[in-house]
Amino acid sequence: MKLTQKRKKVNNRNLCIGTGLVALDIILNGSPKTLPRLYTGGSCGNVLTILSFLGWETLPIARLANNAATAELESDLKRWKVRTELITKTSDGSTPIIIHRILKDKQGKPKHRFEFRNPETGKWLPQYKPVLNKDVPSILEKKRQPKFFYFDRINRASIELARNFKSAGTLIFFEPSSIGGKLSLFEECLEVTDIIKFSSERIPNYSQLFPQRQVPLEIETLGKDGLRFRFINSTKGDYWKSIHPYTAKEIIDSAGAGDWCSAGIIHSLAECGNLQKAKVSDIKTALSLGQALGAINCGFDGARGAMYALNSKAIKKIASTTIATGAVEFSLPMKALSDEGKKIMISQLL
Repeated sequence: MKLTQKRKKVNNRNLCIGTGLVALDIILNGSPKTLPRLYTGGSCGNVLTILSFLGWETLPIARLANNAATAELESDLKRWKVRTELITKTSDGSTPIIIHRILKDKQGKPKHRFEFRNPETGKWLPQYKPVLNKDVPSILEKKRQPKFFYFDRINRASIELARNFKSAGTLIFFEPSSIGGKLSLFEECLEVTDIIKFSSERIPNYSQLFPQRQVPLEIETLGKDGLRFRFINSTKGDYWKSIHPYTAKEIIDSAGAGDWCSAGIIHSLAECGNLQKAKVSDIKTALSLGQALGAINCGFDGARGAMYALNSKAIKKIASTTIATGAVEFSLPMKALSDEGKKIMISQLL
C-alpha cells in the first residue's frame, strides 16, 4: 500500500508585522441618513489592514481590552483577513476609541475632526496602551520573519521588536506621530530604522534636529504640497528631493491619506529586498504609488473608505491611471453605505 503525504500549504504572501495605534474609529459624516460606521483605525491598524487588502499577510501586535469595542474592531479586521493572534484582550489592556467626524468649513469645503471625549458624558475615551516589554520574548517565540516591521509609537517594546526583527533581515518602517519629550528614545528608534515617514505638521523641526540623513530613507509628507525624501543612494543623500501630489477631482475626506501612502510605499518596496541596493527610481515609484492611493481614498468617507466601495484590483488600476495622468479621475456608482453603520451608544462599547 502506497502512502501519500499531504503537502503543507505554503504561504507565499509578503508578511508585515506591526505595532502601535490600533483603534476603533466611529465615523460620522453629518448626514442623518448615514448611521455611525465602526471600523478599525489608528495608523498601525489602518496600514496593516490596507496591506492585507492589497494581498499581504498582516499581523498587528496590540494590547487591547476585553470589551465590545474590541469585538467590533476584530470583526472588521477579520473582514479584511487580518490575522489577530498577536492581539491580546486583557483587563489591563485598552481599546482606543476615536470619533472621526466629517465636517465642512464656512466655504463648504470638507474637513475632519478627531474627538477623544465621549459626547454622551464628556469623559475621555479609552486611550492607547503600548505592548509591555516583558511580553516581547513570547511574541518573538512565534518565529515569524516578516518582510517589513511597522511601528508608529515610541516605547521600549516597539524598539526591542524592531531590533530583533532587523537583526534577521526585516526592513523597519517607523512612522512617529511626534517626538514629544522623548528625543533620546526617538534617536534610539532611528538607530534601528530603515524608513522613517513623518508629517511636517507633527514634526516640523526634523531638518533642524537632523541636518544630515539618519536612516537609509527619510520621507516628510507636506499635505497638499506632496512630499519630499532623502535617500542613501541619491547622488546627494543629505539633500531633499520633492515628489508632486496627485489631485482628487472631489475631496470628501482626507483622513487616512497618509496611511494609504505608507501602505503603498511598503507594498512597492517589498521587491527591493535590501533597501541599500534600491535605485532612486525605485523610491520614486514607491512614493508615487503611495501618493496615488492616498489621493484616491480622499473621495470616500473614513480613513479606509475606498476599501468598502472598490475592490483591490479596481483601486490598483485607478492608481496606475492616476500616476500616468497626474490626477485622480474615475466614475463610480457609489454604493449606499448607510447599511454599513449601526445605531449604538458609546457606553455599550466600554
